[in-house]
Amino acid sequence: MNKQPFVSIIIPTYREWHLLPTCLEALINQTYSQDQIEIIVVNNDPETVPPSDVDWAENVRILTQPKPGSYAARNLGLDHAKGEYIAFTDSDCIPVPEWLAEGIGLLDQGFDLVGGKMEFFKPKGGDHQAFLFESRFSFRQDRNVLQNKQSITANLFVKRKVFDQVGLFDQSLMSGGDYEWTKRATDAGNTIAYAEKAIVKHPSRKSFQALIKKKRRTSGGMYYSFFKDFSTFRKLQFTLWILRPPVTIFGFKGLSWKEKLSLFRARWYLEWVGVKEMANLHLGKKNAIRE
Repeated sequence: MNKQPFVSIIIPTYREWHLLPTCLEALINQTYSQDQIEIIVVNNDPETVPPSDVDWAENVRILTQPKPGSYAARNLGLDHAKGEYIAFTDSDCIPVPEWLAEGIGLLDQGFDLVGGKMEFFKPKGGDHQAFLFESRFSFRQDRNVLQNKQSITANLFVKRKVFDQVGLFDQSLMSGGDYEWTKRATDAGNTIAYAEKAIVKHPSRKSFQALIKKKRRTSGGMYYSFFKDFSTFRKLQFTLWILRPPVTIFGFKGLSWKEKLSLFRARWYLEWVGVKEMANLHLGKKNAIRE
């Protein structure tokens, strides 16, 4: 039997030391050989320190990146990574035991990038509306990978040579840098696959207010990734497209009429929040936010 390739798992964390142990436990329980894994945690808030009551595994390293932004943190992790294959997830994520084997297996088959499936769960204290919204609209990895040739970094596998070819993440971005980088990689001719069984579980936001904050952040990422370079006509066209009433929600199956109406209101309101955020950025009234 051939030895499994060495893998570097990179996890940025920002004030989430309370969530990280659950993620690390899931990584220690992978079906993949632990002696072929290194886990690089990058602390993106130098004012916080790792908790002293956590028993860190031998293959876990903790680095600190003072430059704000998860993409700056991931780039630092890449600078220290030893693996020929790189896997990314986030500190609030819980990969299933087969996650690494399934994703790396597709890289071994010849693909250059692999985006895995995301599943939401409602965290303790979370409300139903936020869970319902995220489970229907957030992290559509099947569409991201199969249609757009992009992936989020909460569940991404990459051959190291791809970074050598196309460069690192754009660390000036507070959001959307994963979409920008994976599109840059696939535009350069690298292949990407969707891993249905490489599942990462992710908590939904706990409240609608948290969804608003997320929308503002992701809209800032959209603005700096492409919107700011649009012509005036293209900006108007794109804005009108975003603000169209999401009436297709009423055709969703498995939901009550009340849940559909709730989703309709939430989706349309959040799109207006996003447009307002991009307008403020365009007018120079504020800077992009981070979580």
